Amino acid sequence: MDEAVLHELSAKLGGRFRLTALVQKRLVELMRQRSEVITEHSGGRPVRLVVDEAHRGGLALMSPDGHEFLADEE
Repeated sequence: MDEAVLHELSAKLGGRFRLTALVQKRLVELMRQRSEVITEHSGGRPVRLVVDEAHRGGLALMSPDGHEFLADEE
């Protein structure tokens, strides 16, 4: 996994804690669905798949009231 991508995502979301939360939530979704996406598109590496999805802009961390978390928000 590219360290620069992780730094970029961390900065976009406002820290590594939020990045970790995003990755964990998406992993739970994938595991609950027992998605074939995991094996087909990530070579069995679901964390890499989730980071790639986030980097492409396909994932966002949402607050309970439905707003997207951004780096400048607390």
